[in-house]
Amino acid sequence: MKRELIALVAHEINRAYCASLGDDSQPAWADAPEWQLQSALAGVDMHLANPDATPEQSHASWLEQKLADGWAYGEVKDAEKKLHPCCRPYEELPPEQKSKDYLFRGVVHALKDLPDGDAERILELQGQLDHAKATLIQLSQPVRLAIDGAPSVPVGQIGVQYIGRRADFTDRVYGTGLTFVQGQIRQLPLATARQFLRHPDQFAEAEIAVVVSDTPVIDQQDDTAEILARANLVEKEKREEQSNLQDVRDQVAYMTSKEALATFALTNYQQKLDKRGSIDDLRAQVLQMVDQFGAL
Repeated sequence: MKRELIALVAHEINRAYCASLGDDSQPAWADAPEWQLQSALAGVDMHLANPDATPEQSHASWLEQKLADGWAYGEVKDAEKKLHPCCRPYEELPPEQKSKDYLFRGVVHALKDLPDGDAERILELQGQLDHAKATLIQLSQPVRLAIDGAPSVPVGQIGVQYIGRRADFTDRVYGTGLTFVQGQIRQLPLATARQFLRHPDQFAEAEIAVVVSDTPVIDQQDDTAEILARANLVEKEKREEQSNLQDVRDQVAYMTSKEALATFALTNYQQKLDKRGSIDDLRAQVLQMVDQFGAL
């Protein structure tokens, strides 16, 4: 089941990315033809079996399978004639096509440890995937610059302006760690921007005219990306801590003897248990230690 979930997420992210390039030909996973589903599954299997594979090797594996199935190079993709513009060596691909391999690999590695059927975990990772997608889109396309020195808005991000009545605002709801002063505009990944824009009394999408430039320009004063990266790291560490804690609780729950519980408490928490109590009482005491002192 896990490989199908990974393939589905990778396919949908690729479909959204293609749409950002003006390609609306990609069907949803539920409507995709069998050959496209199998191609995505084969890519997932390749990365699961070869975790160190590079995006270039990912494309080589895809190309080998395509050629074996009778596909050939064509300026426009045509499934009936089995023509595809990416049926060529990796070094000949344009940057926006190479980015697809980075996206695919990133999705597989982000979800490879996901337990089968853990839909909640998929939702937890969606924000990270959206942020990764927006970042890769930004790297693969020309940077969009604002006219007359206004803040730049990279592709895949939205300008969000704080319009609340207070002089400043600090996010304590979504865990981004972002602060705004009155009228400030920040460039946010799509998923993060949507969260703030749910509060129209405080935030509004910034109306910024843009032109396209082939020369990347970095706004040294915009610390949004740095703050979001720190927040993502803190959130990741928090999830790992919670996961480790649950692992220890599960370990205690499966202990079937007083001796095992007493040894665990003494070894990990230097606490002695009175083994004259019932096994349920001893287990409850150990679980309380786990909750109080953490997974040591």
